[in-house]
Amino acid sequence: MNELDKRVLDQFREMEKRMGRMLRSMALPRMSAMHSGTWSPAVDVYETDDEVFVYVDTAGIDPEKLSVTAARTGVTIAGCRRLPVHDKIRSIHQLEIEHGHFRRSVTFSVPVQVTATVSNCKNGLLEIRMPKEKPTGRVTIKVV
Repeated sequence: MNELDKRVLDQFREMEKRMGRMLRSMALPRMSAMHSGTWSPAVDVYETDDEVFVYVDTAGIDPEKLSVTAARTGVTIAGCRRLPVHDKIRSIHQLEIEHGHFRRSVTFSVPVQVTATVSNCKNGLLEIRMPKEKPTGRVTIKVV
């Protein structure tokens, strides 16, 4: 691949990333958060040969208030973000930070080992690492 093709491909990847962010921010659940009483934090999912990584934007959320429930084909994250209360507000100029209770489920295309799942929350980013299930090999099934 020549240098021009690489640059064009890089530009398309960057454009795809930006469009994804824009579409996620315009998603119906995020737009109707004020009406439903819940919201959805941003989530990224990565897969390697051995693991599935889930990253959740948890800025402003106490890690002790997060709940992570792992299943063989996915994970559910729940929690609540509380914003500080200001008693003497005269007017509001901008409201973008979502708050209140949330519940976000993510499914995987590969099975994972639930008992080996680990998570870590640091600097407003929750990381969940889930090792993939190892193939069991061949199984002989008796036909009756």
